Amino acid sequence: MKFFITMNMPSRSGGSVHQIIGEHAASSIEEFSDILNENEFVVVEEFYNKQDGTLFSHGEIVLNTMHIGKVRGSDR
Repeated sequence: MKFFITMNMPSRSGGSVHQIIGEHAASSIEEFSDILNENEFVVVEEFYNKQDGTLFSHGEIVLNTMHIGKVRGSDR
């Protein structure tokens, strides 16, 4: 399932938060929440937006759960 993850850390462009579209094997946002609460780090497949609005994989990334501010399910 894909999730829209907001990290409490600066973005590359200088914004105060960093936002990631990440895919994880969790089947629901509740399951993903449990995984985040049980682990200091999680691996997700990161996706970037193309100019036409479609997504493409940018590979796996490890996230420090202490810096995650919020997560919502992504319908993309």
